[in-house]
Amino acid sequence: MRHLRVPSEETQQWLDFCRKKRWIMPSAGVLTLDDGLKGIPILDSAPDEGNECWQGNSIITAQGLTRGPEHWSERLNDETLTEIIDILPKSHEIQGDILMVKIDQSIEEYSQEIAHAMLEQFPSIRLICADKGVKGDFRVRDLLPISSRDGNTSTRTKIRENGQSIWTDPAKAYFSARLSNERIQNLTSAKDLKNKLNRKLGVCDPYAGVGPGIIPLVIEDDLISHCVVGDLNPDAFELLELNFHELISNNKITGKKLLLKNIDARKWKNTIQELGQIDLLLVNLPHDSINHLPELIPLLSRGSLTKIRGWAIIEKSELIDFEKEIIDILNHANAEIKSVNSSEVKGFSSTKIFMRFETEQIIH
Repeated sequence: MRHLRVPSEETQQWLDFCRKKRWIMPSAGVLTLDDGLKGIPILDSAPDEGNECWQGNSIITAQGLTRGPEHWSERLNDETLTEIIDILPKSHEIQGDILMVKIDQSIEEYSQEIAHAMLEQFPSIRLICADKGVKGDFRVRDLLPISSRDGNTSTRTKIRENGQSIWTDPAKAYFSARLSNERIQNLTSAKDLKNKLNRKLGVCDPYAGVGPGIIPLVIEDDLISHCVVGDLNPDAFELLELNFHELISNNKITGKKLLLKNIDARKWKNTIQELGQIDLLLVNLPHDSINHLPELIPLLSRGSLTKIRGWAIIEKSELIDFEKEIIDILNHANAEIKSVNSSEVKGFSSTKIFMRFETEQIIH
């Protein structure tokens, strides 16, 4: 196989050049050569050595460093690939060691072949599941296990986010890796409030799921004094308890008062002693955040600055009215409003957006 010999520090430059010219040998890797040189695999159709395009770099013949297929579909046999090429799954999602893929009904008979190809392509994946959408009041995925690497078809798995390992189960609890940045911004927002109050915070996350939004806060040193966390989904709550148990066992949570509750968040104001002791309230129930908000405000501290950080799914045309609705709710709660900010996080559909809102207020 022909290789263009280039200085190591110029490898990326020449890779880009050869790709642009379509001279790169497919499924072949870059060789490491002696004397700080690299060998870039090139096609026979590329110019010969001495062509001015190579700027004096030589071409050698060497055993190629072959790579596996770049896309899982290349692992399907030719007959199957030809049959379903136009309706192949275009995307998939990975949580921990589980891969979820939407397979069109018209090619379900090829599900096993697709799953086996994906297991070959992704060595870290244990289980391939067909994603049939969401179901139930808790909007969890309807997953059908197709093929397992080791025979284990459990959908419980561990994900790694923001430096922490967290148990989750996509068939039992909602979790979106795409919101990782939103969750880490919770920490930034909490630190900002702590600096303004000049003391540790009381934090409440009544829609915590398995805990990815609250965990970065509770493990942060000198940030939280007490924390109330929960979820109405009993399956999510079981995993939430497991995640907190592991954090406690690993001494990642010390000196903090914790309360975990598996009840409707709207009833918290009647059942917890921490009423009126919360400085930061997280409201992550996108389809109902605003409807629940009036019954959550009683959790907030009185007479000092508090913050609400929440997420909602709304019509694109309703953003201005949405902020007005939040202001009305806060005014009704006798709040001195310091700020109300909202912004789009990502598109949700052709007419709706997933957005974040953050407010600062003093409840009197």
